[in-house]
Amino acid sequence: MTALIKILKTIKPPLRWVPEQRDFTTEFLHSKSKDPNGPSYEDLTEGPESVLQEAQRILGRCLPPNETGTSETGLVVGYVQSGKTLSFETVIALARDNGYGMVIVLAGTKNNLLDQSEERLRKDFGIEDGGDHWYHLHNPTTSVRNQVESRLAAWLKKPTKKALLVTVLKHGGHLEKLATVLKTVNLAAVPCLIIDDESDQASLNTKAARIKAGLAAITDVSTTYKSILKLRAVLPHHSYLQYTATPQANLLLAQTDFLNPDFAELVTPGHAYTGGKAFFLGDRNLIVDIPSRQVPTPAQPLTSPPKTLLEALRSFLLVAAHHSLTREKGLKAKDRNRSMMVHPAIATTSHKQYKGWLDKALKTLKTMMEKLHENNPASAEAVFKVEYESLVKTFPTIRPMSELVAELIDEVFDELNVVEVNGTKDAEKKVNWKAARYWILVGGAKLDRGYTVEGLCTTYMPRPLGTSPAADTLQQRARFFGYKAPFLGLCRVYVQASVQTAFTEYIEHEEFVRGALAANRGQPLTHWRRDFILTELLKPTRPNVIGLGIRRIPVNGWLVPSVMQRDDDAAAANRTLLSSVVPKWTKTYGSPVNAATVLNGATSSPHDVIEAVPLRAVLEDFLLDVQVRDAQDAEEHSAMLIALSSMLAKDALLKVDVFLMNRLQTGYRTRVAGHGVAASHRFAPINQYFSQSAGTLNDRDHCFADRISLQLRKFDLGTHQREPSQADIKNVTWFALNVPSKLRKALLIEERN
Repeated sequence: MTALIKILKTIKPPLRWVPEQRDFTTEFLHSKSKDPNGPSYEDLTEGPESVLQEAQRILGRCLPPNETGTSETGLVVGYVQSGKTLSFETVIALARDNGYGMVIVLAGTKNNLLDQSEERLRKDFGIEDGGDHWYHLHNPTTSVRNQVESRLAAWLKKPTKKALLVTVLKHGGHLEKLATVLKTVNLAAVPCLIIDDESDQASLNTKAARIKAGLAAITDVSTTYKSILKLRAVLPHHSYLQYTATPQANLLLAQTDFLNPDFAELVTPGHAYTGGKAFFLGDRNLIVDIPSRQVPTPAQPLTSPPKTLLEALRSFLLVAAHHSLTREKGLKAKDRNRSMMVHPAIATTSHKQYKGWLDKALKTLKTMMEKLHENNPASAEAVFKVEYESLVKTFPTIRPMSELVAELIDEVFDELNVVEVNGTKDAEKKVNWKAARYWILVGGAKLDRGYTVEGLCTTYMPRPLGTSPAADTLQQRARFFGYKAPFLGLCRVYVQASVQTAFTEYIEHEEFVRGALAANRGQPLTHWRRDFILTELLKPTRPNVIGLGIRRIPVNGWLVPSVMQRDDDAAAANRTLLSSVVPKWTKTYGSPVNAATVLNGATSSPHDVIEAVPLRAVLEDFLLDVQVRDAQDAEEHSAMLIALSSMLAKDALLKVDVFLMNRLQTGYRTRVAGHGVAASHRFAPINQYFSQSAGTLNDRDHCFADRISLQLRKFDLGTHQREPSQADIKNVTWFALNVPSKLRKALLIEERN
């Protein structure tokens, strides 16, 4: 233990504190090591990438329990089906051992995900057995206010008493109720931890685009986002951990200052994990193409089951038979299930159709196999010949065909359930994996993000990409990832060719993201975003990487922040940045010249220009460091950064002409004031950014047609029009960027409900 603490104290950047493994964490990890499907205790606790040490790193970057009156936000990134739940369970256990009195888990946006998380937490933490460490509340309302107060009061008197674990649906109404309850309880001395599972879904503000630029307070925000802010506001001492496998929105595109991470950490999967690289960059025999003619469309409905669906069913039956022959027996046997997932579309009518096809096919197949096996065993084996030969190629030790066919008839057909998993009244409300060994699950959205399918080995997913494919959403359909190394060769994924291509491209992007995060673990967003933007391998501009619902941000022509700074700290930082960057560029790239000498048609100009500053320098020295605090401006600024980095990746020699407006002498603009406008908008000029210049060109025309142009200027702001002497905000930095049409870009930014 002493050696481990010494190692943790050497991590760079340093942890804020070192959480210690104590009784409850040890008990929890021992319990997980005894789970039929769990890793050993040594695998959980030993080595720098063990679950325990990564959890200590994560919690060690959160607030120490003895610090009060502040908060911290962290981003934790794993792969799909890679052990993120085990990671945050271990973080919660450490928090309990080290003095956190309350843990809140935002456990998904659907009830089936909340139920799944609750069931696991209650089981793993001993709550359902009446353990001594936790008191659990589900979706609290004001009716349990007294329980919350009394439980926390008891914990404050004696921290060895039960801490409070709250699980809540990530839904505005439930979060509001929880915030209302906690607002009435004195939490000043209660360190709290919030775990936001699947944090890129629903948590972020989706309505920034609807805020009128600088003309109103930030009131038009999405419901769940607003409720999370309210919840955080009533917790005087807390840390907020955003867990996700698809962090694109958290990293770049849905950034609002309130949920920006102060640090990022990674969840490293164990050696048995098989993710996208194993399936799409490894043995291509694991992927089977579904021809487009076998995918039903409104114009081309199918009247009979597609051939590949029946092939997938036969492949699954052979895998189930092999499992039945080789599985461990007994109540505590490991790896007890094998399953098949069919994900045809969102519409539940398609689920019913596919389930009907499967039910009929199984009934027919069972009857036929029983007759053939009794009268002509060779003919029975011939039914599965193609699928068996395919499985032998990737899993040579599969049992002989004769044994598999016999086991199908004797065991598998009788141990197989086919169910719908969706919101219809006939659907399976909760899959009881212990009730049967073999399952076929048919569904759509409920089989997406966060849902665990036990022992999944065969996936049939004819669902197409759609017109605006979202790779992070597509990635969340990959329930077939997971800890499958021992039987990877028995797995099959049936998808259309376009979906296979999209997965392959996404994996390349995902590996880049993780590499960038690994190189900057523990550092704030403002530090590691620099690498993320500037690395030439960056590929998030593809539409299929960004966004479920989308809105278009054109990076073409003039981009001018409307509000930008919002607060005095940002204004001061931008003032310092401007005062340092211009002398640096002047020294490195040449002294400014009058704009009239280089612009066609200009006879005079009050503005100067530093010509041909490398785009990389403009990004590194200014655009990545300038403080853009307004929600809409920040989103558009991020889009601009991504577009510029993409341009730079294609042409490393791109140049920018930097115009020093009014030679950086301070101008004057009337600012927004009165009429109920919030103080946070006091930095917004009410007049247009561009003004008329001397000569034949106005400010808007100070740019070049074939190169990127950056305008820098300074304003004094006041509430009186045309009265600079009345300015009450001094020396405000502003900029505008022009992208010529030949370098045109457009970013598709996610709009989630």
